[in-house]
Amino acid sequence: MNPSPPAARLRFPSAAALFLFALLAACILRFPSRELKPMHADESTQALKLREALAGQYQYDPRDHHGPTLLYSTIPLLKLSGTDWNHATESDLRLVPALYGAALLLLLWLVRDALPPNALGWSALFLAVSPIMVFYSRYYIMEILLAVFTLASIACGWRFFITRKSPWLIASGLSAGLMHATKETCILHFAALTAALVAIRLLNWLAPTAPTVSAAPARPFFSPRHALVFTLAATLASVSVFSKGFTEWQGVADSIGTYFQMFSRAGGQGHEKPFSHYAALLWGGSFGTTSIPFPSSPSSLTTLLSNPSRLAMILGLNADARIIVLSEALLVILAAIGCLAAFSPSRLHRHSILLLRFLAVFSIALFLIYSIIPYKTPWCIITPWLTLLIMAGFGTSQLLRLVSPRPLHFLTLALLSAATAQLGLQAWRASRDFASTAANPYNYSMTSRDALDAVQRIRRLASLDPAGNSMVIAQHDENGAWPLPWFLARQFPNYQWQGGPLDSDLPSVLLLSGDAEATLDKALAASGNPDALSSRFARMPVSLTPSTGLTMFVRKSLWDQYTTHPAWPHTPVQK
Repeated sequence: MNPSPPAARLRFPSAAALFLFALLAACILRFPSRELKPMHADESTQALKLREALAGQYQYDPRDHHGPTLLYSTIPLLKLSGTDWNHATESDLRLVPALYGAALLLLLWLVRDALPPNALGWSALFLAVSPIMVFYSRYYIMEILLAVFTLASIACGWRFFITRKSPWLIASGLSAGLMHATKETCILHFAALTAALVAIRLLNWLAPTAPTVSAAPARPFFSPRHALVFTLAATLASVSVFSKGFTEWQGVADSIGTYFQMFSRAGGQGHEKPFSHYAALLWGGSFGTTSIPFPSSPSSLTTLLSNPSRLAMILGLNADARIIVLSEALLVILAAIGCLAAFSPSRLHRHSILLLRFLAVFSIALFLIYSIIPYKTPWCIITPWLTLLIMAGFGTSQLLRLVSPRPLHFLTLALLSAATAQLGLQAWRASRDFASTAANPYNYSMTSRDALDAVQRIRRLASLDPAGNSMVIAQHDENGAWPLPWFLARQFPNYQWQGGPLDSDLPSVLLLSGDAEATLDKALAASGNPDALSSRFARMPVSLTPSTGLTMFVRKSLWDQYTTHPAWPHTPVQK
């Protein structure tokens, strides 16, 4: 048998160097300029829950908002920096998911003996540069945390399997408990994990596979005692979080009752997408003011290669930011190769075929579960894509191992390296150049420019109002008018957004939904003053997201001052 090319079998120091390079790339892509993307409605709801947590008033809401691990992870960082909630910025909050996103790479180190060294390096690199992983590592929502705790549970479970040391089993259980304390969709992850365990157990029973890791003893995967320890550790972690350190127990009961709400939301609630939505999102395409079709035939590929400007746009090299091409199709293909290779009858060198098969089954099962459920938002696919990226790293190592002629091998290596660098460029553009544009498919239900302009306008109006920042702003919107509460509640102490009487006498600014405006008009008409709203206030519509909006009413005397004011200096809405 021909030996593998020397370059295909990177020695451990080379793999460690590639791993460290991947970690550096992950930090460069995740940490700088976190304020560029407009604050999403989902981010702002978490930011307002953070205010409750900082004040010691947090209550778990079983209907929405998810678990508190994101909030409890944010509090120490704010305290260390000496920042209170009123002065916290978008960048401050997004540091938390960015840190978790970088931590995903560190968790790979726990399964380093289950992967060939070069597969470890490629997996870390793919995690570092994957555009969707980078984008949502800069998003103040729970998804990256859920992915981290899921991988931590798997990785610690693997370490227990090969060492049989109880602390690893306890750590795996604690991570599972933190999954539950992070987001209710963990139940889908547990279903996929169970399916993977059962499938691998059946496969091992039908066709026994000798473990290739010398430290792995020939013992059962899990005994009843192991399952009990795991469950107790998971319960301890979850209950301690939801009960605020075993002091309040309503949150524990609500963390179970929430699943009745979750099942009703799975039908879509306006977020219905077809089965193929997630696959299409990862396969990608061009987005922007002009469509660039991907080559689908040899003739279209020739046409593309003969047009340098269009090719530059495809590769993301054109400085014209009107068009972005986001595609992780290469990683999808490499993940498929990795999954197939995991079930290859040939013995694989220096890694555990059991864990690779487990990851393959888990990834596919969870991806299918999320694809079947009508309710779809792009960040939900983060965890199955995470484990598929590990399989892509393994697939890359096997592909390089099969390419034996030295020139062809190095050509393949060079092409894969260039493609990985281009993925990093995609990630950079998606989270910088296209961070605040609707052309970016990851900007799902994006906060509109109009909403940020409204915040800027209100701040300028306050500078003209005799009460300054103490002017009364009354908001009445049954849907919360997110993300306005995040921008306004920190600066305006008399911003009323959580109910109260619908009144037009005191506020300098009214923010009304269509229903609230109709109710106020009806009340004014009943009081014999039907034209009060139009006579006292200037009226202007405000778009919040592509599907939501409200109307802003500004007291006319204040609006007249605003319209005659000299040019305003530019000040950023986000920091």
